[in-house]
Amino acid sequence: MTARSRSDTGTAMAYGCLSPQWPDDMHLFEDLFAVIQPGVGAPIAGLPPAALLFTSLGAATPLVLLNVALGDQATLVERACGCAIERIGWTRHLHTVRSFEKLTVGGMNLLDADLIGILDEILPARFGGGPTHYQVLEEQDAEGQPRLRLLVDPVLGPLDPDAVAEAFLAAVSRGSGIERITAMTWRAGGFVTVERRSPESRRGDKILHLASAPTRSGRQAQGPKPTG
Repeated sequence: MTARSRSDTGTAMAYGCLSPQWPDDMHLFEDLFAVIQPGVGAPIAGLPPAALLFTSLGAATPLVLLNVALGDQATLVERACGCAIERIGWTRHLHTVRSFEKLTVGGMNLLDADLIGILDEILPARFGGGPTHYQVLEEQDAEGQPRLRLLVDPVLGPLDPDAVAEAFLAAVSRGSGIERITAMTWRAGGFVTVERRSPESRRGDKILHLASAPTRSGRQAQGPKPTG
C-alpha cells in the first residue's frame, strides 16, 4: 500500500502480485490485517463505498487498528492468480487503489478524485501518454511556502511547460465556483511548476498520483489533509 499507510500501521499491508491483471494488483496480507468496506447499502459519513477499513490482527503489531480508514479506496477481489505469493496463502487481491482525500495548498482544496481525473484523462488527452506519465509532488520551500511540482515523463517528448501548467490549472477550474477560485489562487501564487522527469513509483505500491517531497531544509512536506 502507500508509504503513508506503512507509517500509520508500522508495517506493509500488501505486496505486488507476480501475475497481475491490473497495474497495481496486490496481495493483501490477510494474516496481519482484516479489511472491510462500507458498501453502497451502508454508507458511513465522509467515506466512499469502496473505502478500505483496516483492523490489525497481528499480536505484535506496532499499532492496534479497529476499522480504521487510512484514506484509500480500492477494489477487493478473490482470484486464483497462480503466483508464488498466492501459494503462500494470500489469495485476496486489491487493485485500482486510489485516495479519497484532499490536496490542500494555499488554503484551497482539491479532491484527490478530481486530481486523478486530471492526471489520468485530461492531461494524457492533451499532451499524450497515460496516467503513469504524470504525477504531482506536494512540497514546502525553505520558507515553508506550499508548492506543487507537476512531473511529466520525458518520454512524451518536447512539451511547453507553461502550456502544461496552464492546462492543469484550467482542468482544476472546471466545476463549481470554488474550483475556479482554487485555480485562480494557485495561478496567482505561482504554486504550480512543471518538471520533466519520471514520476516516482515503487514495486508493490499503488500508482502515486500525489506524493510528498522533502523540503529544501530536508524536512518532509505535509501530506494531503483527510476529508473525514
